[in-house]
Amino acid sequence: MELLHRVPRRRRWTAPVYCTVLAKFPALTKTFLTGSVVLLLSTTSLAQSGEEWRDWPLGDPFTISLEAFFPNIDTTVRLDASDGGVGTTIDFEQNLGMPDTETLPALGFAWRFAKKHRLVFGYFDLSRSGSAISTSEIRFGDEVFQVDLPISSYFDSQVFNVGYSYSLIFDEKKELALAAGLSIQDIQFGLIGTGNLGIVEEVSGLTAPLPAFGLSGGYAFTEKWNGRATLGLFYFDLAVSDEKDISGEIVNAAIAIHHKTFENVQFGLKYSFFDVHVDFVNSRRINSIDYEYHGPVLSFDFVF
Repeated sequence: MELLHRVPRRRRWTAPVYCTVLAKFPALTKTFLTGSVVLLLSTTSLAQSGEEWRDWPLGDPFTISLEAFFPNIDTTVRLDASDGGVGTTIDFEQNLGMPDTETLPALGFAWRFAKKHRLVFGYFDLSRSGSAISTSEIRFGDEVFQVDLPISSYFDSQVFNVGYSYSLIFDEKKELALAAGLSIQDIQFGLIGTGNLGIVEEVSGLTAPLPAFGLSGGYAFTEKWNGRATLGLFYFDLAVSDEKDISGEIVNAAIAIHHKTFENVQFGLKYSFFDVHVDFVNSRRINSIDYEYHGPVLSFDFVF
């Protein structure tokens, strides 16, 4: 059987009751009405002033970016053997015929959820392959690729960026912010050699959530023209477990100019630089990855 609890009725103050109370206390009535008007006006003014940043050239709450990235790329990898034997340091572009330039699509999203607080997300896929005839012996992991062996290679990197920034300075013309976030690098690479003795293959990879800290800033030259810049530097050394360790350095920088051509559309030109070095130690085996990409970026931004 369910127990029904009686909820005590609350006294309802109807309009006649309010009028009676206010009529009995005219001084209180005057004070109450005056205070209500002042509170209403001040609240409205505060709300308006608190939201005025949305109309500033740098204050768009939402930005969705479609980008075309044209980077120059340099990739160096060393993969030691499982018994601790030191592997060959390989330049994928020079030694394995991998292209050092690409045209890459990229996506970006920014959300300014409060005047001084902003979240930024980004993604691009840096996947490449190459082929070459080896001119020297290559020790890669537990395999040895002999001289004059046809080698196919690939280096796939999917990059997910997420960041938060807090504005130290933000007004109608300028912004300076502290930024922190993660650059999640999902990296897979491998070599496949085909010779008279069969196929020689070695593959490896890692997923590294690399922390990033830095500064970002912006300046509105006019209502339609604005510029932005970012700079990040970070060194890390993380013990994943007793036998696993990951360390490295990150340098990233970008400078951009945007033109707000229409009310909700702007076009941009950016130059972006990113350099990362990662050492992943698993027992005695070391994955050493050093890659750099830099180049111009064309962007189409939908702002609202």
